[in-house]
Amino acid sequence: MTDSKHTRIFTVDLCRSQTAETGTNYMIYLDNAATTKPSQKAAEAMLMSVEEFGNPSSLHGAGLRAEKLINGAKENFAKTLGVDKKNIYFTSGGTEANNLAILGTADALKRRGNRVITSKIEHPSVIEAFKKLEKDGFDVVYVGVNRDGVINLDEFSKALTDDTILVSVMHTNNETGVIQPISDISRLTREKAKNCVIHCDCVQAFGKLPIKPEQLGVDAVSISAHKIHGFKGCGALYTKTRISPLIVGGEQQNEIRPGTENVGGILAFSAALSECSFDADEMRRKRTLMKNLLSEKLDNIVINGSCENNSGSVLNVSFVGIKAEILLHSLERYEIYVSTGSACSSHKPQPSHVLTAMGASQKEIDGAIRISFSQNTTDSEIVYASEKIAEEVKNIRKYM
Repeated sequence: MTDSKHTRIFTVDLCRSQTAETGTNYMIYLDNAATTKPSQKAAEAMLMSVEEFGNPSSLHGAGLRAEKLINGAKENFAKTLGVDKKNIYFTSGGTEANNLAILGTADALKRRGNRVITSKIEHPSVIEAFKKLEKDGFDVVYVGVNRDGVINLDEFSKALTDDTILVSVMHTNNETGVIQPISDISRLTREKAKNCVIHCDCVQAFGKLPIKPEQLGVDAVSISAHKIHGFKGCGALYTKTRISPLIVGGEQQNEIRPGTENVGGILAFSAALSECSFDADEMRRKRTLMKNLLSEKLDNIVINGSCENNSGSVLNVSFVGIKAEILLHSLERYEIYVSTGSACSSHKPQPSHVLTAMGASQKEIDGAIRISFSQNTTDSEIVYASEKIAEEVKNIRKYM
């Protein structure tokens, strides 16, 4: 058992919101689509792994205890997803899970066909994986979306052929929060490409919305720990189809994902999952509150993405006439943290590929920020943040 005093000190130090620059003890964090604050239970689970440090592959007692803890976590994920635990593989995060699903499936099924399909608004870890397949000679189709950020089903249907072996479309977009019609995508795929595997990047949906692969009609699902108040460096892939490993080594995880398991990350991931609310209505209420407050305070703004088909976890809004980067940094002095788009693409100079695919104008793209919520975001934080955002937008517009 862990020492409760040490656990308390560890988790308080880990989870406090103090910043080195200002020394304040509070901030309004609205960049939860990039990463979330580790929960208390996740931190406690991580600390427990420090004491249960055995290698899960070892045959002695310490190793067996670690293995038992991992199996318990796997059962937790299997129950939540409604799947068989033998088909769950732990990874280093969502990026590896997406790469393993896409590249591993394409390699395993390349004798069946050559066509693979995705959308133009996928996460970079998906887009870049498909670009690699394109270089390797696969026939890659990138399907477009409408102005609301929803995939064009007619275009998708026309892209399906008998030799299509892989479809990968995300559940919830990381820049807009828009939910894709996965069940319709699955139905069309089953009708026109019977030998095709369907993968769904659920990194932004898992823990916020009920995700059941069987109900969605998909074969593989990617999830990530640090999006649901776990720690960075841990994710998982569920897949029930044949897949080739990306790396080789030991016999861990059926040799699909070899390497000593990240016991602490896995236990923290499972602990964080146990605290997820799955309350989509409450998340959408928070998004609507922020949207309405900003719309009341400011003119010439554009809400990017469907409000009806939205997880509620993300509000992407364009303040026309400003540069989003200026607004982002001006809000830092109030310790209000937002984003200009995907954290995985924030250092690239090119405009958002998601908003571009949606047909947004250059001014709308230049002035777009992403406000993303967690189950811990309060109404008072939303109200205060909306006031400061409005003030700063007005100030920036004066000088631009």
